[in-house]
Amino acid sequence: MVRRRYAEAATRSAAGAYEEARAVESSCCEAAQVATTDEQGRVVFGAELYGTDVGQDAPVAALAASLGCGVPTAVADLHPGEIVLDLGSGAGADVLISARRVASGGRVIGLDMTAEMLALARRNAAEAGVDNVEFLQGYLEDIPLPDDSVDVVISNCVLNLAADKNVVLAEAARVLRPGGRLAFSDVIADEDMDETTKADMAQWTGCIAGALTQSEFTQALATAGFTDIEIRPTHRVHAHAQAAIIRASHAGPKSTPKGTPMMTVEVFDPAMCCSTGVCGPTVDPELARFEADLRWLATQGAKVTRYNLAQEPGEFVGRPVVAAMLASGGEDALPIVLVDGKVRFSGIWPSRADLAAPLGIKVPVVGADLLAPAGDACCTPTEKATTACCGSAEQASEPQPAGSGRCC
Repeated sequence: MVRRRYAEAATRSAAGAYEEARAVESSCCEAAQVATTDEQGRVVFGAELYGTDVGQDAPVAALAASLGCGVPTAVADLHPGEIVLDLGSGAGADVLISARRVASGGRVIGLDMTAEMLALARRNAAEAGVDNVEFLQGYLEDIPLPDDSVDVVISNCVLNLAADKNVVLAEAARVLRPGGRLAFSDVIADEDMDETTKADMAQWTGCIAGALTQSEFTQALATAGFTDIEIRPTHRVHAHAQAAIIRASHAGPKSTPKGTPMMTVEVFDPAMCCSTGVCGPTVDPELARFEADLRWLATQGAKVTRYNLAQEPGEFVGRPVVAAMLASGGEDALPIVLVDGKVRFSGIWPSRADLAAPLGIKVPVVGADLLAPAGDACCTPTEKATTACCGSAEQASEPQPAGSGRCC
């Protein structure tokens, strides 16, 4: 329900129909008696909370799609050079605000499960001319980033939508570096919220029913290993809930380490003529570069496997995480790269450095002459080359050994 609601809102925002998008976002709220303004007409959800000083760092298109309950960037104390993760990044307003504050040398990652929101956020970033950001598709409960990889985790009125807050906070703690910090704007429930409100799905998608109480939030943060916890209510958003700023820090080693380094890389490719896509008379240089990077990764000890949608559709259906991403994003989600079973990249051919980062592998400076030539490793020993792949009947007459250069 949450995904459908925000997908529709993103689609309308992308078309410039901001008021319609806000109407979609608040429709569940209104049905649940959750309004974007209070009885005095003061704004409690939405872009107006950013004000002119903060809002000037993000384009109107990004701010207009927001239905947040605060401004986490105002209390995150961001510094140049830091890496920031925004959970539930939506149209990218908080990502773009953060990006300007951590420049130069810093980077901001937006994580969202809705393909339409990600597309809108990427467009907003491009139009704003901000290049130190990236947007990933994934879930708060399974953050597609390695341990100890970010300095700050922010979020704006999203944690309340998660079914299991303890898992989300544990994931936030996992990806934070020692000394990292958390800065959320979110909704906290009153201690006396009735069970009828808690059980109402419209109230849940309207940011109310799923909210933790202040004591529950404090306990969940402490359980995840956070210290210096501060929860400061800012304004009432419902008869049974109020918005709050939540801050905490995570110092020292993780209490629940993930264990051994990740060493399994699986690539789920779109439909291609052969196992690597490095085939045919005209080769996409990006695919040639990616194949070379994967082979380099294998020399560093990683187990690399590729699956081609045209040849092995069962592998795509049989992996719940891959099937779910295809169901939500279609073939635009491909390629999907899993590292130790977790989605790390979607819709892009990641660079050598990006592939190596989750594995903790340092990437040496590599000359262009080390990239794979077109056709190298196109066919495995068991693949039957095709005329469509190789460009001629003669080349496709028999299976070719890997790396022979004769396949394509």
